[in-house]
Amino acid sequence: MKRIVTLLLALVFVLALFTGCSGGTPAGTPDNGSATSAPATGAPTSAPATAKPSEAPESTSAPEETPAPTEEPSPYKFASGKFAADENGIALEPFSYEQPFCTTDEVIQYWNVCYTPQFLPEEGMNSMPYQMDVEKMTGVHVEYLCPAAETKQQAFSVLLASDDLPDLMAHGLTYYGRSANDAIDEGWFANIYDYREYAPNYFYQADQFTEKVHNTIYTRPDRVAWFYGILVNPTPANGTVIRTDFLERVGMKWEDITTFDKMHDALYAFKTQLEVQWPMELYYTLEQGPGVTFSGFNTAVWVNPYGLPSVRRVDDEVMFTLTREDDKEAITMLQQWYQEGLIDPGWPGYTSNDQMSDMITTDKCGLANMNASQIPDYEGQSVNPDCKWVSLPRTLRYDGQELKYAQELNHMTYGYVTLSAKCANLPLAVTWCDWFFSPEGAEFSSWGPEGIVWEYNAKGEKQLTDFVLNNPAGATSAWVLLLYSANNLCDATLFDQSRSYAYDGGEEIFNMSKRWLVPNYKGEYDMPSGFKLTDEESEEIRQYSGDLVTYLNETYLAFFTGDRPMSEWENYQQGLITCGMDKILEIYQNAYDAFMAENA
Repeated sequence: MKRIVTLLLALVFVLALFTGCSGGTPAGTPDNGSATSAPATGAPTSAPATAKPSEAPESTSAPEETPAPTEEPSPYKFASGKFAADENGIALEPFSYEQPFCTTDEVIQYWNVCYTPQFLPEEGMNSMPYQMDVEKMTGVHVEYLCPAAETKQQAFSVLLASDDLPDLMAHGLTYYGRSANDAIDEGWFANIYDYREYAPNYFYQADQFTEKVHNTIYTRPDRVAWFYGILVNPTPANGTVIRTDFLERVGMKWEDITTFDKMHDALYAFKTQLEVQWPMELYYTLEQGPGVTFSGFNTAVWVNPYGLPSVRRVDDEVMFTLTREDDKEAITMLQQWYQEGLIDPGWPGYTSNDQMSDMITTDKCGLANMNASQIPDYEGQSVNPDCKWVSLPRTLRYDGQELKYAQELNHMTYGYVTLSAKCANLPLAVTWCDWFFSPEGAEFSSWGPEGIVWEYNAKGEKQLTDFVLNNPAGATSAWVLLLYSANNLCDATLFDQSRSYAYDGGEEIFNMSKRWLVPNYKGEYDMPSGFKLTDEESEEIRQYSGDLVTYLNETYLAFFTGDRPMSEWENYQQGLITCGMDKILEIYQNAYDAFMAENA
């Protein structure tokens, strides 16, 4: 009997012991019903809070509840998950960021270029007001790396060879020399499409303009290799300008200069009657861009220093510029002008107007290529108080000619930015780039800091300051704007070019850029929008293109200078075939035929 009582007492004791422990929570385990929240997108993942170990209760009262784990606030305010999107994740409307959207000490390197380093402070671009304000607004610390423009190709090659590409690179693909898809596949540049949740504004804007804008931004339906600058109010970026005060002195008017023959007459008169040293200025690429100066030949007298020449189609035949009969006629004309002393022999050193500014402002030339916004700057700096530049319409071979190539109005700026695939924080880098396409980022980047770049006039309209229009360091307003607001030659922004004409008389200059528009342009020779080579086709072309580019560029420029007589043109064409041009054109032609059949 005693043994039974003893067993019963032991059983009661064990039950009491288990009852006393049942109200606690095992160490490190959340209470039932509580859950640890997922960290905010882009935020560092925090370890869940560890619950306090349970203690045996002294009474039968309910145990204290273990506090739910708390989440550390994210240092990022990314757009991911905060905007309405379509089935592909593309934003349906612009997105406004909380500012700043980053509170970390991370540094993003941005490989850019400054075409006027003489106007930078000793501390460099990071100390400029615009860049400092962008940092305050975004919270992102950016280190600007600015190699000299003339050595940028070599600088890129060094970075590529050392596998040390900066996070962001202006014109990165230009210097890479191969296709965008190659750069992504080989792990050099990021596919921004994979990060579209962090770029709602850029992908939204890609579909707001023309089909060509979309097709420029996308290399494939699921591939985007760059943030490309987009113009909201485009006019042709550049065109031919001429000295009207010179024309008046030789008895001509700018309205008379409609054809190349009449242009030659004006240049020859400048040379012989006014003793202008070199009446015409050209660049190291001859034209500044396809169809800008020599549009009447319906080709591109533009020598691409980094790759193959422009492609066009004539009666459904694909061909390269710089290789056909009209290209021969264009270079024959230019060789004659050059030998007559009408073209500045310093052309190989001119990558922009800045290098030829001494010629432009000292009555040493009478015809050049400019952005219209540069006209008042060069007039103001001229040694001649009567200096007056005016834009010329696109020049024709004969009056009434229809232009068919390279005259489509372009919404894209010169600026674009690629992202290194090895960037340590791609969501942050993508967000920073996307901010420039947001309502607040686009406005600020286009106009820059108030009080430095612009101020309100009596009508409540933005107008440029005297600092911009009459810069004390002697920089033209065009270059000041590129330093103190977005540099649309390099940076990728949603760009409002009206900033360049926000001064008394600016509307007249803006209208000069409209003079370069071609009414009712159809673009019969332009390659169709949406046409792209496949990765395999691009790779095959790359195998042939190296020697061809070198031979083509050197020989075509030798025709221009007269170092090679025009009688050797057929030998030049045969040399192109020897270098593989026929194989490249065959690839293009097959791809074009397949595209046209699919899109008939």
